[in-house]
Amino acid sequence: MSDQILSLKLLGYWTDEQLGDIPDISGIFCVYAGTPAGEGEPEVERLLYIGESGDVRQRIRHHELREKWSGQLESGQVLCYSVAAATYVYRERLEAAMVNLHKPPVNHDYIDRFPFDTTEMHLRGRTDKLVSQFIVERAD
Repeated sequence: MSDQILSLKLLGYWTDEQLGDIPDISGIFCVYAGTPAGEGEPEVERLLYIGESGDVRQRIRHHELREKWSGQLESGQVLCYSVAAATYVYRERLEAAMVNLHKPPVNHDYIDRFPFDTTEMHLRGRTDKLVSQFIVERAD
């Protein structure tokens, strides 16, 4: 492996009622606690989880941790999602870097370890509650 500079463009935000509108892509997804905003996008308040999948829409819809995500919500909050396209080759490394830096409360893997070479990340798009540029060093 080698050092990498990786970039993601995050799209979103969607609620459970809008799951069908999430693009059918391979990539990374972020789960947030947020407040609904009527007709517009929800307002994200707290990052809960970061994951990766070959089909982010289906993974979000059928994820085994959905109950734990919901258990993090406060009164009046809803689950909100953002997604970013990423190829199979980089998905795990992208997820690991984001989890290692942001430490979402429902994630367990990669919180205290990063089994990849130095990775520089550049996030753009819908990056509320995320650090837009950062570097993660190997820590196994």
